[in-house]
Amino acid sequence: MEPLSIILISAAAGGIAGKFVEKAWDSGEKWLSSYFKDHAPKAREEAEQNSLDFLSQLAERVKLLEHQKEENKKLIEESLNHPDFSVLLQKAIISSAQTDDKQKHELLARLVSDRLTKGSESLFTLSSKLACDAVSMLNMRQMKILGLLTTIMVVRPRPFPPPEIPKEIFNIWFVNWLEQRLSAYQDLTLHDTDLLHLEALSCVRVSIGSRNLQKILSPSQESGFAFDYKAFSTTEVGKKVKELWESDLKHALPTTVGQVIGIYVSDMLTNTSTSFDGWGE
Repeated sequence: MEPLSIILISAAAGGIAGKFVEKAWDSGEKWLSSYFKDHAPKAREEAEQNSLDFLSQLAERVKLLEHQKEENKKLIEESLNHPDFSVLLQKAIISSAQTDDKQKHELLARLVSDRLTKGSESLFTLSSKLACDAVSMLNMRQMKILGLLTTIMVVRPRPFPPPEIPKEIFNIWFVNWLEQRLSAYQDLTLHDTDLLHLEALSCVRVSIGSRNLQKILSPSQESGFAFDYKAFSTTEVGKKVKELWESDLKHALPTTVGQVIGIYVSDMLTNTSTSFDGWGE
């Protein structure tokens, strides 16, 4: 029998999203029962409640997808018939069951909902299953490290530099953008073992060589825009980023798995939404 929670979740979502959640729980309940069969009753109960919180967040995201495009409705309806998607959903439900951290549930919900609109052989899809496993084995500090690394090395406004920004005010605009995106990491600390753990989970690659922060942040020479790194490095945010970079981040490169998690963490902390351009194929 379905718990009251899933009935309320599916009713609140309504339409195709509500039916999707009901079907997801039909399978999820069996997966959880099998995975936690030898665990204490209290552990099984908490695992179920954790997964229901994840499904509640997933329902909201699927509901938005349903109303964005007409073709999304068919993708949602047919998704659970595809083994690749079903495996990802299973991983997400089991990962969510192991924690009551709502931020992790939010990340997993976005991971699954984003997968609905991606091809089975896309780079995003191939990376998402590994990312799903990694989320359950990372703490928030380590995920924020991925958020910081990915913002520095990957995330930029599209296009960059924006054509409407005059060269004369580019530095003011870009320093402001960096402060908005990076201020969330002001309290971040880097422990000696964090990068080792992230590397063990295939989220980063650590090398002996280091990367130049100024070069990474600067626009390409072909753009004709110049970045005043000194101006940024004297801001409070710039000082903190430089400190973290020099303390070992300069040796780390986020993998595709780390970038998926990092982009999600960055968006969650800054209330923004970054698209995975170029990840569709």
